[in-house]
Order: sequence, then C-alpha cells, then structure tokens
Amino acid sequence: KVVTIGWLLAVFWVCATVTETEAKRRSFINPYPRFKKAAFYQPTAGDDVGEPLFLTPFIANKSIEAGRNAAQVNHSAIPSDIKSYSGYLTVDEATNSNLFFWYFPAKLDSIGAAAGGDGAPVVLWLQGGPGASSLYGLFTENGPFSVSSKLKIVPRKFSWHLNHHLIYIDNPVGTGFSFTDKDEGYARNETQVGANLHNALQQFFTLFPDLQSRPFFVTGESYGGKYVPAVAHTIHRQNQNAKVKINLAGIAIGNGLCDPFH
Repeated sequence: KVVTIGWLLAVFWVCATVTETEAKRRSFINPYPRFKKAAFYQPTAGDDVGEPLFLTPFIANKSIEAGRNAAQVNHSAIPSDIKSYSGYLTVDEATNSNLFFWYFPAKLDSIGAAAGGDGAPVVLWLQGGPGASSLYGLFTENGPFSVSSKLKIVPRKFSWHLNHHLIYIDNPVGTGFSFTDKDEGYARNETQVGANLHNALQQFFTLFPDLQSRPFFVTGESYGGKYVPAVAHTIHRQNQNAKVKINLAGIAIGNGLCDPFH
C-alpha cells in the first residue's frame, strides 16, 4: 500500500507539473488578451464592409495617384485631422499571398525639416506573438487612437504619429487581415518573412515616393525580435540592386525574443 500511494503521489505530481508547464507555454505563445467577438459587436443584415482593396495592380499599371486615392481611409468614426491609408499589397501572386497595412502620415511632418533634417522619419511597427496583429500596437500602444469598450475611437494624447510616419503591417501572411489562398503561401522561416516584408515595402514606397528619402526604422516587440532583424537584414542585402532603395537608419526592439535557435 505504501508503494501504491507513492506511485499515486508521483503520478499526481507529474500531472500537476505538466498542467502548469502547459499553462505557462500557452501564456508565452500568445500573451495578448482574448475577446469573444459577440461581446463587442453583433453584425446586422444591412452591414456592408465593402470589398478588399488590392493596391498591387495600381502599382503595376503605374497608376500611383489613383492607388493612393483609393487607399485613403474615410470613416466617420475617425477624427478628420487623422489622415491614413490602408489596403493589401500582394507579395506572392502564385499563392495569392497578401499583406495588410495601415499607414498614418506624421501629423507634424515639418519638425525634422525645420531642424535641418529630412522631415519626419518613417517607422514600421511589427507585433509579436507570433501571430499577433500589428493593429494591437496601433490601438493599445503607440497609434493615434485607441478603441473603447463601446467601440468608440478615442484619440491618444501621446502618439508616435505626432512626428513619425507610422506603418502597421499584419505580419506574417495569415496574421490579422493578411491572408493567402494556399498553404504554400505561409512563411516557414524568417528568411521568407523578411522577403515578404521587403516586397511589401518596395510597393509601399513606390505608392508613397515622397517617403523614399526619409530615414526608415523597423520596430517591434516580443516575437518581433525575430521579424525586425529579418526584414532589416533583407533590406541591407537587397538595397544595392533593389528597384526602390530603402533608407534604412536603424531598428528598435522592445522586450524581444531574439534566441537564434527558437
């Protein structure tokens, strides 16, 4: 009986340890809060969210101004003094892989120019996860506004977009609004992540050529510790022969996962 009780205690200890480890693992993999959609919004039959806007055809046809005009965000809930653009950039036509972006021009673009600089720098924000939408950072960390529990836009007093051009990209393909039609379109490694982001940035700077000369910074947090170096390294390697040279000035990573093997 003593032996039996000992075995039972051992089994109990193992089960408890596995449960605790699994809970910690799940928390680490996706630390972001989870919400049930029904708790915030119930769609009605009359709702119309429109069609997805694919900007790559505009760029391919050299209809740059038309593409910018199409991408401009016009929504009654967003304050009129916050200008922004959004849409999809196709990064792999064979698999119909598309990255979603939301771009906010700097509110005070003249600050840097007045000080003898090149004007406001361009900042790309990449969320971690892996698999967390970069719109999380927009709405809860550094974007021009947040969204209240009643789905109301609340302008943020302190935002990076005051004197930085901010780009949020749902990365990698399959995250947030970014999607692909085939399994082969999902990134299997950081090399593919970097290649897809570089492709999207080439198109973005073609769509907004006035930003090409601005200092460009890649930033992110958490698992962004993988994404940020991946795209920065790709830019560095490809800049010499790229159609659009990106003025990479630096990177910034907050609380990043940078382990080279995991």
